[in-house]
Amino acid sequence: MRPRALATVILAIVIAASTGSESVAAAITKVPRAERPQPALGLSVTPTGWVPVAYGKVQVSVPASFSVAYPGQAPFCSPVGERGELLIAPRGTTATGGGCPAGSQSTLVSLDPMSHLPSKYANEKPIILNGVPVYLGPTGDPVSYVYYAPSLGFEVTAKGHLAHQVLGTLMASPRVMALAPGAAPSVPPSWHSVSFAGLRLSVPTAWPVQRTDTWNLCGPVGIAISQGVTLDTDKEFLALPCAAMLPFPVVPSEGVRVDSRIQGPTGSFSPGGACLHVDGLVVCPSSTPDYSILLLRVTVPGRATPDFVSIGLAGGGTVARTILYSLQTA
Repeated sequence: MRPRALATVILAIVIAASTGSESVAAAITKVPRAERPQPALGLSVTPTGWVPVAYGKVQVSVPASFSVAYPGQAPFCSPVGERGELLIAPRGTTATGGGCPAGSQSTLVSLDPMSHLPSKYANEKPIILNGVPVYLGPTGDPVSYVYYAPSLGFEVTAKGHLAHQVLGTLMASPRVMALAPGAAPSVPPSWHSVSFAGLRLSVPTAWPVQRTDTWNLCGPVGIAISQGVTLDTDKEFLALPCAAMLPFPVVPSEGVRVDSRIQGPTGSFSPGGACLHVDGLVVCPSSTPDYSILLLRVTVPGRATPDFVSIGLAGGGTVARTILYSLQTA
């Protein structure tokens, strides 16, 4: 079956599970510009039937029937994405849905990385949306909205009848929650420990444990991770063809993967923030993949090479944070 045909079949299943455009009740309050409150761990504003989509520090939720164009991809037009489309870090004509027939998207949302405060926000006081300071930009269109979140480094634009609802789900991504400063969470007594490659970590007891010697560079294409626990010695390489990113939101999953040789499931590591010192280990987060996986390079005392730990960023990031701070030398 061709990739597009497969994507269409899977999309049809996702659409069938969607319950429609539930309203988003997001608390918004006026605060002084200087205040920068920390978002609460475990916060979730995703309506039933919608899917959270994270990129870097930002997350929005969209109906499961939306299509998603990842960085470097062209927008998906009818019949995929008839209800709406989310463009992640678009460039050129993709920022306005260029290349799609008129009316092919009822709602168009765009996540645009921003490195500085645009002049149009210079004299504005931010509001607090789901724990994040947000500036509201002028549009001159009753169904268009522009939100700028400097603490997340993104400007989010939306146009269409679901635009305001989608922007109401804007929040810090689970990655931010998992790496936020503060005390380490306590491991629930129902969890158990797993040891591998010089590491010990705690995971929910219900998670299945799989051991393997084989890896490939594609894995879950950097968007989500396999459920449960995967422990990989990386002794063998299986050359599997890489499937294109599917054009609809992928539900983030909970799981953890430990690779003892290669650089995580995507085969790449890019420093993405200050390293942490966790129970004698040096734990460094990667900026890639930027979606719903937290990739960590873990230096274990006495081991010649580091381990690479990938944790699924489902929910509010609380489970991922708990696994992260449970890491210790076996």
